[in-house]
Amino acid sequence: MKYRVYILLIFLSLLGIGQSSAQHKRQYLQYEDLRPYHFGFSVGLHSQDFQILHSGAVDAQGNRWYGNVPAYTPGFSVGVIGDYRLADAFSLRLTPCIHFGSKSMNLFSDAPDTEIETVNIRSNYIMLPLLIRYRGARTNNYRPYIASGISVGIDAGRRKNEAVELTTLNTYWELAFGCDLYMPYFRLVPELKLCIGLDDIFQHHRPDEASQAFVNYTNAFDRIT
Repeated sequence: MKYRVYILLIFLSLLGIGQSSAQHKRQYLQYEDLRPYHFGFSVGLHSQDFQILHSGAVDAQGNRWYGNVPAYTPGFSVGVIGDYRLADAFSLRLTPCIHFGSKSMNLFSDAPDTEIETVNIRSNYIMLPLLIRYRGARTNNYRPYIASGISVGIDAGRRKNEAVELTTLNTYWELAFGCDLYMPYFRLVPELKLCIGLDDIFQHHRPDEASQAFVNYTNAFDRIT
């Protein structure tokens, strides 16, 4: 199964890990994990994809229409982080963010002389994820974690009267892996996140369709996530 994927790297960084022994390693921010609340911000990169289910409908000439995503297009993400401590290993995390990006879709039929039309779909998503985070034991200045939860996405960049039109709202299941890196005055948190769309985001009802080509595209898709 092909998923919509976001890759979010919080505080992008390449860090060298020292080779000194554990007994000589100085621990930073030793009481940081006892605080009930933590706040921060995030910046990163992401890419977006579609899972397309075709309807098999035919047009007036008896041709079937299809769509695919030719390549992943990177985008930019920025957000804020709020973390509430539930227990030593568990916390509740709210990470609202904005993903600035776009996706390309190739549209074509099975006719011998078909021409491929490439449509650029701009998608600036406002994401509101609520996650439960589980952290492993701290080793020196490193503490890995895994997080999962549900997110609501609002497509603020949605445009009407396009060949392929998407809905404004979508829900996602999110899974994240990361590691808290304790620095002398702050924590640096690299993270890899996977977001899977749960809803059909394809706009099936299109009373504004201005051409027969748009009608063909609308009829071609049964579901897009």
